[in-house]
Amino acid sequence: MLTLIEVLTLIGAGAILALICVLFGAFIMFRGTRAAPGPGFFTGAVPKGQVFSIPDAADAADFPEMEKAEASVLKRTEQFLKTIGG
Repeated sequence: MLTLIEVLTLIGAGAILALICVLFGAFIMFRGTRAAPGPGFFTGAVPKGQVFSIPDAADAADFPEMEKAEASVLKRTEQFLKTIGG
């Protein structure tokens, strides 16, 4: 018959083995699903580069004026309602 200490030791060893397996599986899934370089699994470092830079306001596209945008939305809405018979 097993003593209480032996039972607790076996349960603890099983828990440690399960934890190791879960961490190893998480690491394998992390490495397998990354399509591009990114932060590390343990380090959390963010690579520097053009992807993480914010574009200048001068390089941003100009948005249409609000009145023109509203008129365009109203026109498309009317066409949609006519199409569905409204």
